[in-house]
Amino acid sequence: MSERHAGSGVDAVVIMDFALHIPHAAFEKTLPSIKERGKPFLRAKYGFTNQNLKNSFRSVNFPPEPTNLAALIIADRLKTMSTATPTTERIVPELPPTDQVHRLLIDTDAGTEIDDLYAIALALRSPDRFVIEGIVATHFAQNAGRQSIEASYQTVQTLLELDGAAGQFPVARGGDPMRYIDEPSDSAGAQLIIERALADADQPLWVVGLGAATNLAAAIMLEPRIASNVRYVYHARSALTWPERSVQYNVAGDVHAARVLLSSDVPLAWFDTGQQLTCSMSVTEERLLPLGGLAGYLHEFRHRKPYYQREDKGFFDLADIAWMIDPSVCTNEVVDAPKMDYVMQFQHRQGHGQMLRVHQCQAEPIWDMFFQRMAGSG
Repeated sequence: MSERHAGSGVDAVVIMDFALHIPHAAFEKTLPSIKERGKPFLRAKYGFTNQNLKNSFRSVNFPPEPTNLAALIIADRLKTMSTATPTTERIVPELPPTDQVHRLLIDTDAGTEIDDLYAIALALRSPDRFVIEGIVATHFAQNAGRQSIEASYQTVQTLLELDGAAGQFPVARGGDPMRYIDEPSDSAGAQLIIERALADADQPLWVVGLGAATNLAAAIMLEPRIASNVRYVYHARSALTWPERSVQYNVAGDVHAARVLLSSDVPLAWFDTGQQLTCSMSVTEERLLPLGGLAGYLHEFRHRKPYYQREDKGFFDLADIAWMIDPSVCTNEVVDAPKMDYVMQFQHRQGHGQMLRVHQCQAEPIWDMFFQRMAGSG
């Protein structure tokens, strides 16, 4: 089955905002010139790419009483200039068949939560499904400072050394949280995403974001060309509040960045599950500790915090990797990609194309998969 595409558009508020930022002198120019003058503004403030800007404005519902006459004039002219059918469409990602290997890059805040460690370990033990092309260490600015990037980086290095995988692929440090909605946070991590995305035009790079979306957003903003050759899986688990808003830790870590993902052209899987993945200390002691090495470390790591030892401790991010190995362990639905405001409320009136929402993961087959692969029998 081929991946689905969904049309994308620009709503009236954006167009009016665009109009307000066009110099008055532009009114005397031709309509194409007016449109060209507005492109830098739309790219900078809303993260639109050149492909976005080719889309139709004809379906826009303009406010009946605009507060600025110039905005209405320009919006009306743009509406007139547009064609009836969008010229570009947003891809809805679809995982390859389970017998195919695909390229994977992991973006992780491994320094703050144990579930990242379990997710990375599953990916490392799944060479039948993934060619890992890199790991990016990201911040957890929600409860730490700039040193959180280094904490994630060192945690990743420890995992790779324990698994004998150190040096097999690059590990890069990500950037600080975005300060402004139109200012990407460039970093070695963002550049690694760009480089690996462009390295193979025939096979898309799957990028799974297990922390704040800073580096994923920076990559697509710095190099919009990668949109057609990446598939973003973003762990935004907040199923109890969908479709009204998000209250999720990763999203809160860089709200600007999460908003960029939703409004961009990037093919996006919004991963909205994982809370079902709980596991007792006695089970990990029985299944992991005797294996030693990386597996034993994953159990012993639970002793570092009382929270990790709780019977109801969730291993949320593990679900993302398990789903990428076997999509049947979760439920998928294609939904309209909403906009999100600065307080993480979704606006569904007119979003940007469609995305895949992944929800309702099944705990038992995921844990079976994990323990089998950690034991080398997966």
